Amino acid sequence: MNINYMKFFALVICLFAFTNVSAQKDWKLVYENDEAGKAVYGEIENLISHIRDGRPIRMYYRMGGSKPTDRFVEHTADAKFFTIMNSNGKTLVMAQIDPIVGQTPSFEKGTLTLKENLEWSLIASTTGENDQMTRNVITGEVVNHSTRKWGTKWFVFH
Repeated sequence: MNINYMKFFALVICLFAFTNVSAQKDWKLVYENDEAGKAVYGEIENLISHIRDGRPIRMYYRMGGSKPTDRFVEHTADAKFFTIMNSNGKTLVMAQIDPIVGQTPSFEKGTLTLKENLEWSLIASTTGENDQMTRNVITGEVVNHSTRKWGTKWFVFH
């Protein structure tokens, strides 16, 4: 067997092994809470440990009906700012996303349109109570500010 062929074959094997190991790094669900703040999956201490270690965290949540035939939207966002709070002996996590351009779904048309000059912000919480705000970026006026309850899945990048 040719020595150059053996070197090439060894290089291909090494690259394949490295690619395979790298491909195993992805987003893993570490915690999920329901809309009442009850743990559905995982331990909040595990989520907090990943936050303290500086790992990227991504959140997933569904807003809308509970049946598959109901109208709903699902969102995924990277958490950008965290608060770990000890409140009445219970440890909680709140995470804020970067503001996004506001959007409006049309369930009748199956479309999503941007809201001109409006920015939407969110703080998701392991309590299930989430704070959202829409602001006019031209005037600075807060157009809408409300809390809504939903469950959140919390993923960590490994």
